[in-house]
Amino acid sequence: MADTEDTLISRLGTLHQQLEQLENVDYMTAYYKGYSTQGDDLETIKEKIITVNAQIQRTEDQLATLDFQ
Repeated sequence: MADTEDTLISRLGTLHQQLEQLENVDYMTAYYKGYSTQGDDLETIKEKIITVNAQIQRTEDQLATLDFQ
């Protein structure tokens, strides 16, 4: 069970980093320049933010079902 907990916690950290990058860098770059450093437009960045938020929620839900004893 510890592997599962560690994996989910690690995944959650990675997802939060991705979200921070999307919101603080990619979104702002696309907003002002019309595209991000990866070439994504603003709508694509918004879609990615929604997707990552959903992944975060699913991962948090999975963590909530684990018994941390």
